[in-house]
Amino acid sequence: MPPSPAHVLFLFIDGIGLGPDCSTNPMADLGSHWSLLARHSGWTARTPFVDRARHVFRSVDATLEVDGLPQSGTGQASLFSGVNCAKRAGRHFGPFPHSSSKPVLATHNLFQRVYAATQNATACAFANAYPPVFFKRRARRNRWTVTTLCSRQAEVRLRSAPDVHAGHALPADLVGTAWNEHLNIAIPQQTADAAGRMLYRIMQRYQLTLFEYYETDKAGHGRSHLSIPTILSRLDALLGGILDDFSVTRDLLLICSDHGNLEVPHQKPHTRHPVPLVAYGCGAAAFRSATTLTDVTPALASLFGASASSPMTISPSG
Repeated sequence: MPPSPAHVLFLFIDGIGLGPDCSTNPMADLGSHWSLLARHSGWTARTPFVDRARHVFRSVDATLEVDGLPQSGTGQASLFSGVNCAKRAGRHFGPFPHSSSKPVLATHNLFQRVYAATQNATACAFANAYPPVFFKRRARRNRWTVTTLCSRQAEVRLRSAPDVHAGHALPADLVGTAWNEHLNIAIPQQTADAAGRMLYRIMQRYQLTLFEYYETDKAGHGRSHLSIPTILSRLDALLGGILDDFSVTRDLLLICSDHGNLEVPHQKPHTRHPVPLVAYGCGAAAFRSATTLTDVTPALASLFGASASSPMTISPSG
């Protein structure tokens, strides 16, 4: 078994696939920290896999053996549970969780599995901060995203503006501009590099920290107020901040997505391209055999002592 890391940061980047190696693919020519994680290459279908004890870079299938274009609801539920929720639903579904995914997430989401393995009620954190309007809308409709539903079901606290002020959470845009300018909520503004250093400090307090970045998917749909180069540059700086004091003997950085999108910016729907899986640092070798979204959370749970086998066998719902 690979060694167990003291701290894991799971950076979930929505809507990035490994697409064609061409000039129109913004993932083909990336900043230095992106490139470092791919052994000095862009992130495309032609990027060579890396298979080392402390560094894995590979593609994983996001189609889940289901026809049609992958969607966030079933893709994320499959990624964060280890159960093929698209097959269970009988189709790709999103952006919110399908009704058949909710019982799976209630008992087998990544937070639940880490808690069960560690018997530590404070082992996990979800480092995203949400503004008051988010909580008002979700409470009114009881319609939660996959990541926030996982958090609620595992009793992982959802963070808000006071946590940003305290340095315990990050806003979705990383730098704080959106809250100040579009929501009229005063929070500290910072560079993306500083956000990365803050996220690294947060992860040092927990065994597993999850952070979700979804401007990539919004940009792929043409719905982001940020340009694609700005988004990718911010993420590169974020990675730089995370890696500044990173210890490959104690820490693990895990990066994955739920479906392709941004890699074909002239095409607004999602793609059927595989998505990147990066494991960098202590315990990375646990992910070297991953081939599909459902392999990620079981491999993660195995690092905390849980079985890496599928948590349950679920037939498609009626």
